[in-house]
Amino acid sequence: MCQTHRFQFCRDVDMSEAEATLRLSLLAAEGLYGEARVRTEVSYSLEPLRSEIRVDGSAPVGDAVAQIYASLLSHEFGRGAFTVRKEPAPEPVAASAA
Repeated sequence: MCQTHRFQFCRDVDMSEAEATLRLSLLAAEGLYGEARVRTEVSYSLEPLRSEIRVDGSAPVGDAVAQIYASLLSHEFGRGAFTVRKEPAPEPVAASAA
């Protein structure tokens, strides 16, 4: 089963800064796994209206990015500025035949 890490932020967290911190986490993961593996195995989505960022954790690289990200967020914004939950990834929607 695929997993996703859902980072939910307090309303006073600047989402552009939160996304910049995620990019730094991706760069750190490149040091461990290499650029090509991070680029091909990690994805994320940003939902600014919900103050939420989701990181795909279906591969070990995605889990590593989420762990690095959680650590950097704690140092940058404080532990009370966000929550993180591991959830099942949404199933892809199949196209219907007409």
